[in-house]
Amino acid sequence: MPNISLLQKATLSFLFWLFCSAIATTAMACEFEVKLKRSCAEELEEDLLPKVPFQVQRNSNFLHLQTQAGALSFPVFKERTDEDTQPYLVSYLDAVQLAVIWVFEYCGRSVYLVNTRTGLQTQVNGFPLLSPDNKRLLVYSEGLSDKENANLVVIYRIRNHKLYAELVLSGDDNRIQPWNPLDVRWVSPEKAEFIRLHHHNGEEEQKLQSLELQQGTWQLL
Repeated sequence: MPNISLLQKATLSFLFWLFCSAIATTAMACEFEVKLKRSCAEELEEDLLPKVPFQVQRNSNFLHLQTQAGALSFPVFKERTDEDTQPYLVSYLDAVQLAVIWVFEYCGRSVYLVNTRTGLQTQVNGFPLLSPDNKRLLVYSEGLSDKENANLVVIYRIRNHKLYAELVLSGDDNRIQPWNPLDVRWVSPEKAEFIRLHHHNGEEEQKLQSLELQQGTWQLL
């Protein structure tokens, strides 16, 4: 077996370290996704702050957002303040002037869409996908057992800077066989697809389904 010099060993070790570092960097890259983690939300917000056309300030676990209509503060507490609650600005849908505020709570999470022109806040409790023509939002959740974040698919029409629900599907409608939407995507401005996943007799069953806009009404096919 040929001898390997110390220099060659050092070179090989350095190349291996570079390779592992590249893998680690790729694995740690944060993306805005339905199963967003708090650590990634922090990175997304840090990256967004210098890019958005409005002012954002943080004070402890409060996020202050300056819209054209006035200042807003998140989270919106309905009862007592929870110190574990933490909001983050994780995305900005520039085409429709909507800021996405992801609020991590003690149990589950809340999601707010904020129109940065009017200040209107809409709590959607799901992951928003903007349609190819920027006229609709598809919001979905993949919660498995958290009642606060039930499985759902909702389509909103964006009109006059407001959101109007056109379709609401709940995976918890059937308590015996609740289903979960996976791989949700827009196919065209008038069609979306998702995989309907549910458990039956201890086994997983998957079915590809589509939502199509036909004569002004969404049809589940």
